[in-house]
Amino acid sequence: GTLEVAAGPSTRDAMFTVADIDPTATNSPKFRLIAVQCIFALTTFSAMASQHRGLAGPDAMTLEECGPLGCGYSKFPMFKYTVAIFVLYWIFTLLAMGSYLLQKVPPPVTEFGAYTVFNVLMFAAFVASATECNTTIVDPEYPVCKRATGAKAAVAFSFLTWAATCVSMLFTFKEWRGLGDESTPGIPSNFDYMPGRGGGNTATQTFA
Repeated sequence: GTLEVAAGPSTRDAMFTVADIDPTATNSPKFRLIAVQCIFALTTFSAMASQHRGLAGPDAMTLEECGPLGCGYSKFPMFKYTVAIFVLYWIFTLLAMGSYLLQKVPPPVTEFGAYTVFNVLMFAAFVASATECNTTIVDPEYPVCKRATGAKAAVAFSFLTWAATCVSMLFTFKEWRGLGDESTPGIPSNFDYMPGRGGGNTATQTFA
């Protein structure tokens, strides 16, 4: 007898082409908000990772080993946690923008779940880093981040990223509940956040 093997999907079918990209996705508020979060997350972990000296801590013994120039962020578990979380979120935003451009947007419930997880992790990173920055080790008037401009910038941008993620959660929750079914105060019920996700009976999104 003859053995026939069914061929799987071709490599060409598995890949995308330029025709699959939807440039109108960049016009949506949600896409632009994620782009802002991408920049904020990149700034957060880059600023923290650039802090190789200048931190007065994490303890007297380690500070003495680091010398008069102070320690780097890698001596602080909370700062390393912040770098790791915001690197992950930066990658997530790149993947999210790619999915929108390729018209492969995941269901709102999936997006909302991802935003919720990152929201909690980023808020924890912000609180931990801000607390660590304001801790005093040797001099009660000399906190850990007194001379660490990179670390202080990272704390500020971590908060901005978290705040922007809260807005994305609101947008996605609105989509999840169904646009036009229940209005959220301050947001029109017929407002479209993403191409192809319209409010009410609208099935597509167009831009002037």
